[in-house]
Amino acid sequence: MKAFYLFLFIILALVNNGWSQRSKFKVYFNTVQFYEPSIGNYLELHFQFDAKHAKFIAKDNGLQATTYLKIEIKDSINKVFFTDEYLLNSPVFKDSTVEDFFELRRIPLAKGLYQINLTLSDWNVKNSEIRGSQLLEVTELAKAPTISQVEAIDYAIADTSTGVFQKNGFLIIPKLNAYYGTMLNTLPIYFELYNVDKVQSRYFIEESLIDTENQRELFSYHKSTELTERDQVVPLIKRVDISTLASGAYAYSVSLTNEKDSILYSSEYFFERGNITLDDTINYANTILDPNFQQSLPDDSLHFYLGSLLPIVKTSENKNIRNLLKSKDFGTIRKYFQAFWNSTSPGDAAYAWLKYKQQVQYVQGLYKTNFQPGYETDRGRVYLQYGAPSSVNAREDSPSEYPYEIWFYNKIGKFSNRRFIFYNPDLTNNAYRLLHSDLVGEVKNPGWSQILSKRNTINGTVDDPNLFNERHWGQNSNDLFRQY
Repeated sequence: MKAFYLFLFIILALVNNGWSQRSKFKVYFNTVQFYEPSIGNYLELHFQFDAKHAKFIAKDNGLQATTYLKIEIKDSINKVFFTDEYLLNSPVFKDSTVEDFFELRRIPLAKGLYQINLTLSDWNVKNSEIRGSQLLEVTELAKAPTISQVEAIDYAIADTSTGVFQKNGFLIIPKLNAYYGTMLNTLPIYFELYNVDKVQSRYFIEESLIDTENQRELFSYHKSTELTERDQVVPLIKRVDISTLASGAYAYSVSLTNEKDSILYSSEYFFERGNITLDDTINYANTILDPNFQQSLPDDSLHFYLGSLLPIVKTSENKNIRNLLKSKDFGTIRKYFQAFWNSTSPGDAAYAWLKYKQQVQYVQGLYKTNFQPGYETDRGRVYLQYGAPSSVNAREDSPSEYPYEIWFYNKIGKFSNRRFIFYNPDLTNNAYRLLHSDLVGEVKNPGWSQILSKRNTINGTVDDPNLFNERHWGQNSNDLFRQY
């Protein structure tokens, strides 16, 4: 699994002066959308404060941390729709064994696109302020049978009292880290069905797991359940046994279907599994080198071609390859390389490798930059992982947008008609980045059109990035993206 997949779970580690630098103060942030008939669509903002990176102060009855939060939400015309700032105290811990603490805010939001701006700090530490922003889309859940977004939970218990973490008869503590290691063998999730009282026939919940690295459904996890509740809101907690699930990137998908097997609505949760006990890593120590195979791997290109496997290997092999890339033991690297293709294409390893080598050389010639080999670029990675696109629409001279390319695939695994949009905000180096895709497991960016148009748009809006500038000839990325 590629490292950037973690951001597809909308789980962000807030850090000093942005999202990517190091800071001692560490906060995890997540949003989940729900609906309540009396207030309409609303958003839950989840915060998890890392106790190991917070300063606890001695109180009369124990230790306590204090954090500062400022939340600002801008609507589709760039106006501040919601703002609040306050101090949040952690629970008081009786001894030095402190634990992470949480905050949850519920904010009513109508259908549309929004930007959340956050400012946080450890109130007990000077110069600990951290900032971050996130674009998100609120969908309409009120007018038809629908499903909320899926919320991963740490634990839930029946509780009919009122409180910030109580919801529909449960006390729910969210899980913001989407990594499930060896010690976590159950995937507990919470979601809500809406307006199923409007379904005129029998209705069902279809659950499935999708291997997002290979874009295939794991049919052993497929489950269909008929439900009889008829209400505006039906809360559900599900627990999926992932004890035998190998390491990798996955999506839990839940669909609301009728008796004709028509999908009324679907929702997904993306997570990463790390299961060391089931890792089927390649055993290459005793591999006997084939001279004919090894002729295609000159010493001066050995590390390059080893790295080129990263877009197509399983998560369990990613670490092996990265460790070998630091090694100068050419013999061991050659053994691994040959063992990989022996396991990938038994009986036809040399042919499979030479075919892939041609693709690697192709993306190297087309997509390399002055700081990245072709296989490390976003376009190169997508090409090697999913194959050549069915068609490409490239625009390098749009007057209002950065140069961009839209790739269309007729078929990827179980999915049909999938699109990728890449753009080059630097205008140099051939460094096109993946901006948005509608493929499961890839980057989702509801504000992609706004970002693409920032080349000459000042204070454009999320819904209409060209609100404050004249529409120019050639500015048609939205039309091109939708036409497929």
